[in-house]
Amino acid sequence: MARAAVNILGIDGSIIDITSLGKADITVQHPGPGQYLVAGTLGMCPPPEGWGYVINQMDAGASVSTSFSDGVLMVTVAKDGEPADLLHSITLHVSVEDAPVPLPPEPVPADPLQQALEEAARLRTIADAAIAPLQDAVDLEEATEEEVALLKGWKRFRVALNRLPDQPGYPTEIDWPAPPA
Repeated sequence: MARAAVNILGIDGSIIDITSLGKADITVQHPGPGQYLVAGTLGMCPPPEGWGYVINQMDAGASVSTSFSDGVLMVTVAKDGEPADLLHSITLHVSVEDAPVPLPPEPVPADPLQQALEEAARLRTIADAAIAPLQDAVDLEEATEEEVALLKGWKRFRVALNRLPDQPGYPTEIDWPAPPA
């Protein structure tokens, strides 16, 4: 069970505002002078959690009584023993049902194209980093036979990455190339 504070305008029973730690679907009807029927609560909030009600000092001479039956909180106001509307407002501290725990959002299915592009870019970055020093060694004519062979392997890998969109199942079914060992 949770608590809520409901501010009700005395003249017509309209809700000024609601502050709630639980459900806040509270409604008020004003069937006649000094009568306010509040639905959507579990009644007044019992002490020590609740402090009852507070009326504006403009209505200091009014007497207020509350009763709860069949899911309706009845607030009755009288002045000089006669039913009378409040000149200003009343704040009620009521019990309300706990707010429902929101369900986690449904996971958004991953976009296969976006995933393929991100993975290809990641692998291309690895290939570029491996190719640069090997290409430098070849350009300076200082590469060993193993480095020349490894350079060709990395370049073949990078070309294969660039040709991924040509595969028949792309982007949902991809035969990923293996990097050189």
